[in-house]
Amino acid sequence: MRLLPALCLLTFPVLAQTTRYRDLVFAAYDRNTAIAYGSAVNRFTHQTETLLLDLYQPRGDTDGSRPAIVVVHGGGFVGGSRGASQMVQLGADLARRGYVAVSIDYRLAPSGNPITAQVIEDAGHDCKAAVRWLRANAASLRLDQGRIAAIGSSAGGYTILEAAYADHGEGSSGNPGHDSSLQVVADLWGAMLDPTLVEAVEAPLIIVHGTADPVVPFAAAQALAAQATAVGLPFELWPIQGAGHAPWSTYFQGYHERFVAFCWRHLRLGERAGLAIRAGYASPGVVTVDLFGLPGDLGLVALADQVAPQPLPPLGTLHLAGTIVSLPFVVLAASPPLPVATLLAPVPPGLGGLTVHWQGLTTDGFAGVLTNPVTIVL
Repeated sequence: MRLLPALCLLTFPVLAQTTRYRDLVFAAYDRNTAIAYGSAVNRFTHQTETLLLDLYQPRGDTDGSRPAIVVVHGGGFVGGSRGASQMVQLGADLARRGYVAVSIDYRLAPSGNPITAQVIEDAGHDCKAAVRWLRANAASLRLDQGRIAAIGSSAGGYTILEAAYADHGEGSSGNPGHDSSLQVVADLWGAMLDPTLVEAVEAPLIIVHGTADPVVPFAAAQALAAQATAVGLPFELWPIQGAGHAPWSTYFQGYHERFVAFCWRHLRLGERAGLAIRAGYASPGVVTVDLFGLPGDLGLVALADQVAPQPLPPLGTLHLAGTIVSLPFVVLAASPPLPVATLLAPVPPGLGGLTVHWQGLTTDGFAGVLTNPVTIVL
């Protein structure tokens, strides 16, 4: 493909387009409420409870392989609901970004009963059943079973930490035979009774916690971070200076985008939506390429005249073949949490009808992701 080198690539700061799993790309979402995902006996009432979830999906979405996020409410294991305002806000926000989200209820203790390790274990088993429910229904929900995260606040934080890291079995809350593993865990002002159960091979972890929390002391977050450090588990600790318990307003204003960025990195969503070619290219004209990544990432975009998928673990799959032309490395901005690098490629006349395949690579110097391939005809 002799004409490819004629594409002289330059970088300019222009307004980047939005992309799914990062931005609010969908104007609306659908919420289906009170879906049964399992059942279990409450150890206090000795009654079998039907476990319910609310399902959030982007309206009009046609993607066939979507990541999912389990949302778990707080309430001290005696209250709270999957329909609490913050849970609805999380579910709606994530669905509008392209995720499938489920906000779940789990077994609670009647008010006045002690909150024991067994209560937390029961809640963790219910959370695992919800994850298994997602995988059991992956075909109808159009899910990518290898990309499931969980975010929980207060008692919900305890619950997802129990589900992700404690070794207390699968429980019997429903959907046996399916995997209950998580690929990202976000603990909002929760804790873990025994942080030493966290191991290096488990889900990368986010911890958000107020430094003046009188309900769940900040020391619990520090202990969890110390264990993650000791075993080499990827994690981020985000202290909210001076904040007490459940600082939701501060979370949504300054920390939620960091959670989305963490999911982008550790669910490897750049493989799905890391590169975009804007409409309007022609010969003669300009091709505008947006490369999405994380603050400070190095980025590389290449183009080729052929495609031939070739696995390159751990980066992903290289799709380019034949004559390959690489652009110079770019460095993504230090902020916001999900920056974008934009490349403009002037196209000389006489290239109309030329098929060009594009792919990007983003890396922080230690780990990297090969993006989705994009094909255009000039």
